[in-house]
Amino acid sequence: MSLTKNQLGTIILFIGMFLIIYLGCDTKSKEQAALVTTRAENLEIINIDRVISEAKQQLQGNDLLIIENLELSLGKDKEDSLKIKSLKSIASFWYQKGFPLVSGHYANTIANKLKVDEMAWSICGTTFAIASKSMEDENQQKYAVSKSRLAFENALSINSEKIDNRINLALSYVDFPLQENPMKGVLMLVELNKQYPENSAVLFQLGRLALGTNQLEKAVERLSKVVELTPENKEAHCLLAEAYSKKGDSTNAQKEFEICNS
Repeated sequence: MSLTKNQLGTIILFIGMFLIIYLGCDTKSKEQAALVTTRAENLEIINIDRVISEAKQQLQGNDLLIIENLELSLGKDKEDSLKIKSLKSIASFWYQKGFPLVSGHYANTIANKLKVDEMAWSICGTTFAIASKSMEDENQQKYAVSKSRLAFENALSINSEKIDNRINLALSYVDFPLQENPMKGVLMLVELNKQYPENSAVLFQLGRLALGTNQLEKAVERLSKVVELTPENKEAHCLLAEAYSKKGDSTNAQKEFEICNS
């Protein structure tokens, strides 16, 4: 379940940043209603209880006893605050053991209990986003992607201006493009860049994407701005070095490689 550096950079950029769907409006367009229906159908494409059972079968040593005791404590909890505490322990356990999809399930349970806690939805979305990167099973991956997007949308329904959640939602569409609208994620990032031209996180993602599509001038421009704004960002220096190298600018490439490897 290991992730590459770039994959981690795509999703975990805001992992430490921690309902209404569509702000609880009474009326929705037909298009929005159809989207909600489609999303709800996608969320039921796996049996999460079976996934949890299969995950338990892979536990080693005393880990099975630990999780069974945590589940037993959860069953005994009477107050919501105690239940949430137990759920957090269970979610943390599964994440640490390398099962982000199971961890996401419990993070989602927590978020649903807290309902209007933006951070809880953000953690839920991030956990499912990480899971989507590690799933080999196509249905489990689709489930993780759908759950992640829904969680970020719920977080944004609480605070629509929270840029971290807007970036992570856009990245979901970049990493898993819609067949009918493959550029949606990129366009969301471009729009964010127009609104927040000095935001290094948005510039970093656009620079990374430009490098990936061999748009070297744009990559250098955006990544140069990132290292200007956040000189401590080693990954930005590494990508900028790669962009310079591909352009044939060995002098600047070497300079950035030195910072990257320092």
